[in-house]
Amino acid sequence: MRVFLALLLVVATPALAQEMEPGEWEFQIVVTAPGMPKPQPMGYRNCITAEQAKDPLRWGGNPSQPTDCRITTLKKGPDAISWKMECPSTGMNGVGSARFGRGSMQSETQVGGGNSVDLRTKTTGRRLGPCTP
Repeated sequence: MRVFLALLLVVATPALAQEMEPGEWEFQIVVTAPGMPKPQPMGYRNCITAEQAKDPLRWGGNPSQPTDCRITTLKKGPDAISWKMECPSTGMNGVGSARFGRGSMQSETQVGGGNSVDLRTKTTGRRLGPCTP
C-alpha cells in the first residue's frame, strides 16, 4: 500500500507549478482502476514553499523514499503541461497533463504496466492561503 500511495503522489503531482503561487494547497484526488468497486477519493494538504514552487517534482511524494521513476516533460505552455513517467523497477509507465493558474490546478494521469494495472487519477487543487505553522 505504501508503494501505491508513493506512486500515486508521484503521478498526481508532478510538473504543476510554472506560475503557481506558494502557500498552503489542498489537493483532491479521485482514483479509478478496473477491479475497484467505485472511484477512490482522497485528499491532502501541502505547504508549497517558493523554492518548491520552482521545482514541481518536489510537490508530492516523500523524498526519503527512493524511486527509480523518471518523469519527462513532453510539452510545456504558460498554463499547461504534459509529461510521461517511466518506473523501470515496477514496469509502470504513464502519461499525464495539467492546467493551472496561480491559485488552482486540474490534472489527469493514466498509469499502466506491471501486473496489467490501469490506474487513472483526476486531481484538483486550490491554494488556501499562506502556509500555517
